[in-house]
Amino acid sequence: MKCHIPGPNVKVLGRTIHALARFGDELYLESLSDCILLRTLNAAESAYAMVKFNKNFFSYFNYNFYSTDENEGLKCKISMKSALNTFKSPTHMDKQVENLEIKLDPVSCKLIFQLKCKHGIVKTHYVSTLDCKAMQAIYTKDLVPNRITSSQRMLTEALSNFQNSDDQVTLEVSSQSLLMRNYIDSNLDLCKIIRTQINIKPSEFDSYMIGTETIITFTLKEFRALLAFAEALSLPLQLHFEVTGKPAVFIVHNGSTFEAHFVLATSKPDVATQASTQASSQIDKKRKENFSSHERSAKKKPHMDVEIRKCLEDDSHLFNDIEVPEDVCTEKGQNVSQAHFVERNMDCDDIPASPTSRIKIKSVFKRCFESTFDPRSIQGVVLAENSDSD
Repeated sequence: MKCHIPGPNVKVLGRTIHALARFGDELYLESLSDCILLRTLNAAESAYAMVKFNKNFFSYFNYNFYSTDENEGLKCKISMKSALNTFKSPTHMDKQVENLEIKLDPVSCKLIFQLKCKHGIVKTHYVSTLDCKAMQAIYTKDLVPNRITSSQRMLTEALSNFQNSDDQVTLEVSSQSLLMRNYIDSNLDLCKIIRTQINIKPSEFDSYMIGTETIITFTLKEFRALLAFAEALSLPLQLHFEVTGKPAVFIVHNGSTFEAHFVLATSKPDVATQASTQASSQIDKKRKENFSSHERSAKKKPHMDVEIRKCLEDDSHLFNDIEVPEDVCTEKGQNVSQAHFVERNMDCDDIPASPTSRIKIKSVFKRCFESTFDPRSIQGVVLAENSDSD
């Protein structure tokens, strides 16, 4: 195989390599008569990516340049780390690289990347090929009942509300809305986890077709990677999926030049987790209601002035014989019986009744604690005269 890629398309190839590097550690390359396929698979075999570059993506294309068999193309596997060394900075490659040549040396079993840059600079990378096995993912994208097309910016803004520590995301789709929330493991402490949930209306999407209402859960790492790829190329994202347990297919393409498929395995939601989440939400709601009612009742209770409260704390013995209503004592947690008050009143008939509320206590003893209080200023009948000894 031998092909030439013009400068503007080198940038696209570089971004593709960087996106695939976030999926797997090995890059599979296969040349066909009308295209070149790049594939990768993650270690857990739960995420698969395939990018197809059509013949018109290249300025020169010969899929069996070093082969005598007309039907034989190139099939090889290289390390993803070696591919990244070739495309270190894809953002500025279109301004530096004029042409890229990719060819296979059958004698040394090396894949050669030759970058012809400006000012006559040529950079050549020799990448050793590894033993390659046939790899092909089995999935369908045309006969699925659920299809959604969305701009990558809208999904990126929705994901910005999630925590970086979130590993998986759950999509609950219906004909009325799409609910996106972070997946919570039932084994974790729900009180220490931030739960994020976003409700997106169908009008926010470019296309929204839901034939079967379902709930799917997939990994966030690969989802963020394919969103970054679509955002770098300013292309919309298509989502094709069936029911839970079936793979979800994300498609990014620009028409006739290239097409990328990202296939993510889906898992069933944890029913116990969702039940615990709903129960926790109800508990939190009850706590808020109880706190609000307690706060409203606290506002209705009379409060003493700061000076009066301070004096009561210092000289609390002055009020040992004062009768306090039962409801006030109950609020403070004191176990005082009503019979005790009745017995005391029966023994002391000549003593006037005690005040019935804190407001009266406050009005009776308020002036006693004022610094400017002069007992001689009291006018009226003196109930207790000073003794002769005084």
